[in-house]
Amino acid sequence: MKKLICIGGGEIPRIKNGKLLPYETKEIDNEIVKLSGKTNPKFCFISTASSHPEDYYNGIKSVYEKLGCHVFHLDTSKPFEELSADILSSDIIYIGGGNTRHMLDEFRRIGLDDLLIKAYDSGIVCAGLSAGSYCWFTCNYDLIMGLNIIHAVNCVHYDAKDSAAKCKFYNVIKEKKLIGYAIENCVAIKFIDNQISVIRSDKNRNAYRIAFEGNRFTEKIL
Repeated sequence: MKKLICIGGGEIPRIKNGKLLPYETKEIDNEIVKLSGKTNPKFCFISTASSHPEDYYNGIKSVYEKLGCHVFHLDTSKPFEELSADILSSDIIYIGGGNTRHMLDEFRRIGLDDLLIKAYDSGIVCAGLSAGSYCWFTCNYDLIMGLNIIHAVNCVHYDAKDSAAKCKFYNVIKEKKLIGYAIENCVAIKFIDNQISVIRSDKNRNAYRIAFEGNRFTEKIL
């Protein structure tokens, strides 16, 4: 069974700019751990996109250790064989947010892109927030090309996007003939093999499937 959770956004408790952020993804985090089927899953955190990786890791570690996980921070400077062993022995792989282009460039430089695809294909629970959500799709609305696990275009933080960003997203859907998945903050789309469902940490926010069909756009709340 292939298991992927793509999170549109939301904070975990961690220090950022001297302030403690609120906890906004509790229900999503619970589901990620539940999907592993283990009481104490091995949890791999990848912070390549982040400009403050240690603070981010400390927040993730605190949240997921309370959920029973054995959490470690992936060291991408390791030799490829060790990197491969770390990735493929994990029960959960979680990719954090930040700079999408930098992250994917680094993944491809060190061969982590192929390892992540292999992990997904082997049934390891794969998850990511923001940039860590974008990377599993064909591309985002800026046409940064991802791993193409989900053959579609993704737009995260959808409730916070301005009209120009949403217009770019719709144009990519139309011009590339791709399905679009728009995910608001505190919401995640769960892909289990060919089944799609939604996890909400905020019941007032949504995820959408958007398509250009019959010469018009259609938008469906998932």
